[in-house]
Amino acid sequence: MLSRPVLSGSTVLDTSRPWSCGFIALVRGARRSFTVAEAGAFDWHSTYTTIPDQLLRQPYRGGELVVGLREEPTHEGLPDYRAAWRGPWFELHTRATGRAEGITRIFDAFRLTDTPLGLLARPRSTGAAQMEPLRVAKEIPGIGYLTIERPGSSQGAIPESRGHPTQHGQLWHEPLGLGARGRSRSHALILVTPTAITRLVPGPADTTNPDEARAFLDGLSVTWEPT
Repeated sequence: MLSRPVLSGSTVLDTSRPWSCGFIALVRGARRSFTVAEAGAFDWHSTYTTIPDQLLRQPYRGGELVVGLREEPTHEGLPDYRAAWRGPWFELHTRATGRAEGITRIFDAFRLTDTPLGLLARPRSTGAAQMEPLRVAKEIPGIGYLTIERPGSSQGAIPESRGHPTQHGQLWHEPLGLGARGRSRSHALILVTPTAITRLVPGPADTTNPDEARAFLDGLSVTWEPT
């Protein structure tokens, strides 16, 4: 069943693009991480985050297969790569340590349908790929980066103690520890509503005022509903 998260708030809320979606799937016996992002995201990563030593492009399944290879060994002593199937509107990314030989077989495990409203990735069969619960992400300029999951599928633990009540749920602080380095605030915030678990992580350019971040979440409604 197709579904989507819906955001609404008491303050002006930018719900426009970009959005992204991450999921893990068991493909050919190995768990792999995948991300759906708007077309062009691969170019951004190639410029700023995973800068490749070699870039390969080829037509593939009605779109383009792009592979960025890095020869510098990781801490595991192996090179790594980022690969993406790119359609007219969206891209499906995966990144792994090792060589990229046979990467087409990974994408062949999915039926990919690209539309202006989003990219639909479906396993060709239960034997080809088994998908785990997904996570949707949205940047709120000046506030932080939201990740949204369904209850029961969240990869992070929810505190057992009662949280601070908001208009639509409960709110907790989560210290980022070493992960706060370079960020504008030292804590993430977790908002739990009846149908969604939302985590707000600050970026380097977001507000340094924790009260502003809390006020934003206090009036935020996040629901995960069928389409």
